[in-house]
Amino acid sequence: MLRTLSVFLCLLLVYPSLVEADEKQTLTEKQLKALTSNIASLKKTMQKQEGDSRQLSASLRKSEVAIGRLAKQIKALDSQLKGLDSRAETLEDKRDELRKELSSRAKIIEKQIGQQYQMGQQARLQLLLTQRDPETLDRTIRYYDFVNDALKKDMLVFKEKLADLSGTEEQLSETEKSIVSKRNELQAEVKALKASRTQRKATLAKLNKALSNDSKKLKQLKLDQARLQAVLKEIEKSLNFATLVTEGKSFNELKGKLPWPLKGRVSQNFGTVQNNIRYDGIWIKAAESTQVKAVHHGRVVFSDWLRGYGLVLIVDHGSGYMSLYGYNQSLLMDTGDWVSAGDTIATVGNSGGRNDDGLYFAVRYKGKASNPKRWLK
Repeated sequence: MLRTLSVFLCLLLVYPSLVEADEKQTLTEKQLKALTSNIASLKKTMQKQEGDSRQLSASLRKSEVAIGRLAKQIKALDSQLKGLDSRAETLEDKRDELRKELSSRAKIIEKQIGQQYQMGQQARLQLLLTQRDPETLDRTIRYYDFVNDALKKDMLVFKEKLADLSGTEEQLSETEKSIVSKRNELQAEVKALKASRTQRKATLAKLNKALSNDSKKLKQLKLDQARLQAVLKEIEKSLNFATLVTEGKSFNELKGKLPWPLKGRVSQNFGTVQNNIRYDGIWIKAAESTQVKAVHHGRVVFSDWLRGYGLVLIVDHGSGYMSLYGYNQSLLMDTGDWVSAGDTIATVGNSGGRNDDGLYFAVRYKGKASNPKRWLK
């Protein structure tokens, strides 16, 4: 009775915190829905401000989003093919082992049949009539029964193994057909990817020509930066610096200890000024398709194309902290997805009109840019 009462009292203490956690979760879901709607409206407004380059920007977005989608599908198909190849290899090994075992068992059965033949396949009555020595008779009967039982068992095992081999060969055949189908699908996706890249190149050339004037280029760069700031501001306003349930230590506790989003050389530091524009992140050079990892646990609050930054993914880490990953080739997470430190969230590319491959990485706290290097190991 006392034990039951103590458990009940513990539940009373825990219950309010559980309710509070559930309310926070529901609140976050509502915030995400409102955020998605607000950003959609914001993007429409920003598109109207693009002026003469609006059509070219839309074309660039279309081709880069297509490249991102195709790259993601190719990655998935490639992974599936590796799995199928591995399965085919396992089935081939099993088939070879079964064939070897069946060959060995066939020889044993052949030997047993030969032994029976040498005995003349005599019935028990014949054995009783032909044998005069009781000890020899008893030994002969026992051997006869042993040979028959062993033969019967071996024949049954042989039959089972034969059925197993047939099933394995059938599975192998289906797997090989799937491999051929996936490879054809992959080739089609690669062809479509090449077409999208050709389209992007042509659009980019037109866009660069339209912005050949330095003043136009500066104006465009400032507009691009303003777009990003507007999106970030909308995210911060919608989330209202919500507190997330974290895995282990909080973002703030891990300052100087966070893992890098990828391995690469930093070619542009925080605060660098180029073309009269101050950059609020770092540029990490890396090969195309390199995996981009989340630096900390959090929730994806933006996963879309943004002019000037290409395919962008933003993760909210709670308490006002956010990390941003820009110019990706493909985005592997959607808005609302939870991620942990080390999860692959994107792949390196040059979307957003860049000519070189790499990752733009930024950290923000309550709307203010912070030097990412101070947070990373």
